Amino acid sequence: MTNPNGTPEPVLITFPPSLDSELSRFLVTHYGIAHVERRHTMMFCFFSTLLHGSTFVFPLLYSNSYKLVGPRPISEYFDARCPADLQLWPEAATEKSQVESDWNQFNDTLAWATADFAYYYLLPHREIMIGPLSQGTPDYEQKAVERAYPVFAGLLNVLLRLSAQRTQASLELMRSIFAAVDARLASGAKYLVGDRLTMSDLAFSVAAAPVLLPTEYGGPIPPFDQMPGEVQAVIKEMRGHPAGAFALRIYAEQRNRFGAGEAPPAASAGQVRAAGSA
Repeated sequence: MTNPNGTPEPVLITFPPSLDSELSRFLVTHYGIAHVERRHTMMFCFFSTLLHGSTFVFPLLYSNSYKLVGPRPISEYFDARCPADLQLWPEAATEKSQVESDWNQFNDTLAWATADFAYYYLLPHREIMIGPLSQGTPDYEQKAVERAYPVFAGLLNVLLRLSAQRTQASLELMRSIFAAVDARLASGAKYLVGDRLTMSDLAFSVAAAPVLLPTEYGGPIPPFDQMPGEVQAVIKEMRGHPAGAFALRIYAEQRNRFGAGEAPPAASAGQVRAAGSA
C-alpha cells in the first residue's frame, strides 16, 4: 500500500500478543499514522525485524526514512512531529519526570508482571493459545505453531523464566502497582499526570490489559470464558480496582479515537501524515 504522495506506507512488524506490539499499535493509531501491520510468530518475527531493521527486537516500524525499534522510539519520533494536543510526553519538567518514572514502572515492571502471570497459566492450554500466538501471521507460520506448539511454548517459557514462584511474585507486584494507581486516582483525576492524556495513561492501560481484557485490545487474546479459573479470578479482582476501571476507560475512549491512517482533526493538512515520511 502507498500514501497519496506515492510513497510506501510505513510497516509495523509485530508479534501478535506482545504488549510492546500492542502499545505500538495504540501509538500509530493515536498519531494517525497510515501504516501496514505485518504480524509474525515468535521465531519468524526475529528474521523479519533483522531483515528490515537489522535488529532482533520487535516491534519495528520502518519506512523509507526511518527505522523505529520499540514503542518508546515510535512515541518520541512522532511526538516531536505532531500537534501539541496529541503529544504524550509533557514539556513541563515536573510532569515529564513523572511520566518518565511511570514509563519505567508500567512499561517495564508492570508489563513483565502481567505477561509473566498470563503466560504461566495460559501456555499449558494449547487449544486456546495457538490463536493468540499466530493469529494474523502468514499461513505457513500458523501451521508451524499448530504442528510444533511445544517448541513455541517452550521458547516463551525459557525467555520469561516462568515458574510458580515468579508468577506469585508477579501477582503481588501487580496488586501493589494497581493500589498505587488507585491512590493517584482517588482525587477524581481523569488522567494520571496533569489534565490531559500522556504516555503514563497509555503505558499503564496496555501493561494492565492482560488482567483486564479491554474490548478494544488490538492483539489476539483468549476470551474471559476460556481463561483458566486462576486467571478469571485475577481479572475480576483487577477490574474491581479504580485503576482497572481507569485503564478500561482509556481503552474505550482512546484506542480507536482515530482510525489507523486517519489524521486527527487537530492536525493541519498533511501535518501528521507528512511525519510518516519526514
